Amino acid sequence: KIRPEDTPAWLRKFPYVNGQLFTEQHTNVVFSKKSRNLIIEAGELIGWDKVNPDILGSMLQAVASEDKRSHLGMHYTSVPNIMKVINPLFLDDLHEEFEKAKGNETKLNNLLERMRKMKFMDPACGSGNFLIITYKELRRLEMDIFEELGKINNSTMYVPTIDLGQFYGIEIEDFAVDVTRLSLYIADHQMNLELKRRYGDYLRETLPLHKVGDIRCGNALRLNWNEILPHEKDDEVYLFGNPPYLGASGQNQDQKKDMEFVLGKVKGYKKLDFIAAWFYLGMEYCKETKARYAFVTTNSICQGEQVNLLWTPILKFMQIIFAYQSFKWANNAKRNAGVTVVIIGISSRNEKNIEKRIYSINNYIKKVKIISPYLIETENESLIVENTKKTLNKLPLMSKGSSPTDGGYLLMSDEEGKTVLEKYDGINDILKKYVGSKEFINGYYRYTIWIADDDIKTWKNNKFISERLKKITEYRDKKKGTVKKLADKPWKYVSQGRFSETLSKKNRTGYNIIVPRVSSENRIYVPMGTVDDNTVISDSAMAIYDAPLWLLGLLESRMHMVWLENVGGKLETRYRYSAGLVYNTFPVPELSTRRKNEIEELIGNILDIREEEGGTLAELYGSPLAAKNPKPMNPRLLEAHKELDKVVDRAYKSTDFKDDNERLALLLNMYSEMVNKKG
Repeated sequence: KIRPEDTPAWLRKFPYVNGQLFTEQHTNVVFSKKSRNLIIEAGELIGWDKVNPDILGSMLQAVASEDKRSHLGMHYTSVPNIMKVINPLFLDDLHEEFEKAKGNETKLNNLLERMRKMKFMDPACGSGNFLIITYKELRRLEMDIFEELGKINNSTMYVPTIDLGQFYGIEIEDFAVDVTRLSLYIADHQMNLELKRRYGDYLRETLPLHKVGDIRCGNALRLNWNEILPHEKDDEVYLFGNPPYLGASGQNQDQKKDMEFVLGKVKGYKKLDFIAAWFYLGMEYCKETKARYAFVTTNSICQGEQVNLLWTPILKFMQIIFAYQSFKWANNAKRNAGVTVVIIGISSRNEKNIEKRIYSINNYIKKVKIISPYLIETENESLIVENTKKTLNKLPLMSKGSSPTDGGYLLMSDEEGKTVLEKYDGINDILKKYVGSKEFINGYYRYTIWIADDDIKTWKNNKFISERLKKITEYRDKKKGTVKKLADKPWKYVSQGRFSETLSKKNRTGYNIIVPRVSSENRIYVPMGTVDDNTVISDSAMAIYDAPLWLLGLLESRMHMVWLENVGGKLETRYRYSAGLVYNTFPVPELSTRRKNEIEELIGNILDIREEEGGTLAELYGSPLAAKNPKPMNPRLLEAHKELDKVVDRAYKSTDFKDDNERLALLLNMYSEMVNKKG
C-alpha cells in the first residue's frame, strides 16, 4: 500500500474513490495511443447524468453470447416494466403517505426515517436495473419531502438519508455484478447532480463512493438470503426482480440439482419452471415477517399442474397482494424477450387488512379482497383445480387415443397404405386410417393394421401381414411388462383406448370426437372434430367415443378455451390438453334439449364451413395471436365460432361476459360447487 506522504503529486489531484470498486486485483491493460485517446475523449464527452439507467443492461445482453443468455434464461427489464413491480410493492404506498404528510413536519420526518430503514434486494439482479431505478425513485421522493419541509420551516439543509448501503443483490455472472456496482455509483452521482440542480450548492459529494449493501456473485438458489440481507420480524424489506424463466424441459443438470436443493420436499417439483425456486425461497425468507416480494414471471406458474405444485405450499404462509395479469414482455435489450408474463406481489399471512389489487392488460385496476393463484378475484384463494380420473361434470368418458407400441410395424404412411390396398384384395377390412394431433390439424393421415381377435385366423397366413406380425413379436419380446405379454398377440394394440369397445357396440348414434393433446397457442380456438369408425385415433390425441355432437360444440367454445388456457397449462408454449385436469374438471351447467340442439346446429355449421372452405385446419385456424408473422383465421369460420360462443355463454350467464377473467372466475366458482357436491 502507498502511504499518503509517498503519493506522487500528480496523483494527489484525484479524489479518493473507495466504495469497494477497486478492491479486487485488476489485470494491467496496455493501451495504444489511439485507444487511450478514445477512452479519455469518451470520459470527457459523455454526460453521465443523462445516461439511461437501463442502457447498461441492454449493453450486457448485446455482448453476452447467445448461448449464455439461453442457458441462463436471461431477460432484461425496461424502466416502465420495473415500475410495474416496485410501484405496487412499496412505492405507491410511500407516495400516498407523502401526500397525507404534507404540511406536517413530524409526519414528513417520520416518512424520511421509514425510508432510511428500508432494505431492498434483487436475488437475480443481472446488471442491476431494479436496484438502480428503486434508488433513483427513492432519492426523488426524498427531494420532494425536503422541498415540503422547506416550506414549513424555511430550512435550507438538504442532507440525503437514502444510502447505497440499503441495496443488495445476487447475480451468478461476475461481470454483471461489476456492472451493477458501477451502475449504482452512476445512479448516486446522477441523483447528487439532480439534488444540486434543485437546491443549488447543497450537494452530497459522489466521491468518495458510498458502500453498496452487498452485491454478491453466486448462485442465488444455493446461498442463504438471510445471511446476505439479515432481517428481523418487523424490518421493512422488499425483494424484487426478474429471475430466469426456464421451463422444466429446458433445465440443464446443474439447474435440476438446484431445483432439487430448493424444492426437493415439494411433491412433483420436477414439473416446475426454474423460476419457481425463487418464489419458494421468497416465501422462506418472508414468512412470518413484514418482508414482501414481487417477481416478474412467465404465466406458466399460474396455469396447469404448476398451480397446485407451487402455490399450495406457498399459500400456507403467504398471500398474493397484487398481480399484473398476462401481458407481452418488452424491454430495451438488443434481442427483445418475446414472452408472456405476469407480475405477482406476495406478503406474509400475518399482515392483515391489505388492500389487494389486480392490474389487467388494459391498465384497469381492481381492488379485491382475495387474489387466486390463477390471478383473478376469488372467494377462496386455496381453490386450485386438481387432476381427477373421474368426470365431475357427467360428460361422456374421454380417454387417450390408441397406442400400438409395435416398433412401427402396425403403422404405415399414406402412400404405403394405398399401395397395400391396391395389392391385396379385401385388406381394406383390416386397414384403417390412423390420425393423431399432428395429422388431424395438418390434414393428412397414416394407415394402421387393426385386426379383431376373431379375424386373426383369416389374416395370419397373408404374407404381408404375417411378416409384419413376426417383426412385432420380435420387438415386443425384448420389452417388459404389458408390452412383452402381448408379444404372442402382435396384432393387438397395447392400449386400445376404448376403440374396440366402441366398435362392438350396436345401435350407436354418437360421434367419435378427436381432441389434439397439443396445439399452438397462437390460435384463438383449438381445432377439434370428428372421425368415423374406419379411423383409429392415436395416443397423441384424446378421444371421446359415441358422443353427442353438442359436446363438440361445447368443447370448441370460448368458455372451454378459457378453462384450457388457465387450467390445462402448456407444453413449452403450446396448449396441453388432458382428460384429468381439463375435461373431467370442466364445469358444465344444466343444458336444456333446446340449448343442446342450438349448439349442435352451430357446431354442425362450423364443420360444414371447414369442408366448404377447403384447406387444412392449420390453414383455416391460422395463427392470429402469433407475435411474429401472424396469419388470420378464416373470417367465415371465425364468425361461425363467435355465434357458437354467444349461445354457449348464455348457457352459463344470462348477460354478456365482460372478459375472459370473468369467465374464469365463474368457472372456478362452479368447479368449487362440483367438488363440494362430490365431497
